[in-house]
Amino acid sequence: MNKESLLKVLEQVASGKLSAGDALNDLRHLPFDEMDFAKVDGHRHLRNGFSEVIYCQGKTTDQVVAISKRMIEKGM
Repeated sequence: MNKESLLKVLEQVASGKLSAGDALNDLRHLPFDEMDFAKVDGHRHLRNGFSEVIYCQGKTTDQVVAISKRMIEKGM
């Protein structure tokens, strides 16, 4: 999640377009999204301006693909 997407969630809650519960669901993985084989840092961009990266050493191709998909789903 980056600043723009976080701001969008907050604005939607403020305007009533998104319930607090739905916002909580969107934000529940901040700052980390735990996977069985990786911890995806969804807060990195907010903390230091740099997007998350995938450390591939020791991971299978399927694991790297799964992490990539999760990052895309989360807008990272």
